[in-house]
Amino acid sequence: MKTKLAVLIGVMLWAAGVSAEIPERAIPFTLDSHIYIRGALMDTIPVSLIYDTGADRLYMDKDYMDLSDFGKLPFRKGQARMGGAGNDGVQTIPVILDTIPLKMGDVVYSEHITPIINLREILGRHTDGMIGNNAVFDRPLVVNYTDGYLLSLDSLAPSMLEGYTKLPAEFNDNRVDIECELRIDSLQTVKGTFRLDLGCGSTVILTNATLKGLDLTGKPQAQCYFSNMGVGGDGTTVDFRAESFRFLDEFYDVVVSASYNTEGSLSDRPHAGIIGNDVLCHYDLIIDAPNNALYARRNNNADNSYQRSSLIQMGYIDRTDITDGWIVSSLYYGGIAQKAGFEIGDMILSINGRPVKEISWEEQRNGLGLKGPIVYEVRKKSGSIVTYTLVIEKEIL
Repeated sequence: MKTKLAVLIGVMLWAAGVSAEIPERAIPFTLDSHIYIRGALMDTIPVSLIYDTGADRLYMDKDYMDLSDFGKLPFRKGQARMGGAGNDGVQTIPVILDTIPLKMGDVVYSEHITPIINLREILGRHTDGMIGNNAVFDRPLVVNYTDGYLLSLDSLAPSMLEGYTKLPAEFNDNRVDIECELRIDSLQTVKGTFRLDLGCGSTVILTNATLKGLDLTGKPQAQCYFSNMGVGGDGTTVDFRAESFRFLDEFYDVVVSASYNTEGSLSDRPHAGIIGNDVLCHYDLIIDAPNNALYARRNNNADNSYQRSSLIQMGYIDRTDITDGWIVSSLYYGGIAQKAGFEIGDMILSINGRPVKEISWEEQRNGLGLKGPIVYEVRKKSGSIVTYTLVIEKEIL
């Protein structure tokens, strides 16, 4: 899976107060691999959430609870068992047992059981929580990647479907599965259902069961270890290039990931894999859950992030909310970062002498444009400070 690649399409720049043309009742979002939306908890407390079609309810981040005014409220707490994409399987986590009202644009939603999970350890400091389908699947939902907004519709008039194509989708347990085709090469094709996952910041990730049915012998590959692959723990993937992937239409030379996980939602499932935002951002979608229908319309996004693999050959998360830097959270085996000495858990303090605490989220989203010899100042887990130089020249695949 590639490192964070900014896909900026008509986003609302919250800090600058600049927004795209969006309908009055819509929920603006910023697309930074994941869909970030702004909301208000308890009527007045601002919150930054990702929207994930692989989730049902409201989830709050553990560190947000520790640092925010919301977390200081006297909530009743309990425990629950929960799984996810990682390889650790089902885990016991704390939950809030009081009703929490949430307002997002024109959507007003109340959650009665709210899990508290380690979201920032996966996505970084700008993630306060996550919202799933229970909040928006009671009405048709527009996901407009062109202008960057979600919009819940009271009804879906035929005129609203102009330019859209109805896809062969199934709605199972509040999830959306779509018939797609992945052509690995001239001899291997994966046909079947793929799960629509707006909470995935990648292209296509195949389950472990699907991977077992493939022969990747002789095909260039790159294995990557993630300390936090998703809710549910760590995991390992293998990346390779597939000839094409068909959603509504065809994508060519696609960098695909496949999971080695034997536990969690990427192990053995009825669907062949999941489809993330590096593919979905090329469409505008209408998810009509009440009528079990999905519509897609190709937009004008020319971004080709689905064809790219990692340049720095590691991944990091911005934890300057509680530390001095960015935490290395994934490493490609045999990649330039691992060979230079980087380890999982290292803290990047500066890049070419510039403290990362000075690098804004907008700059990160736009991409830092690193190329050639790049000097990283790093704090090891032992506390020692070292410098590593990466010569950034080509992608790992």
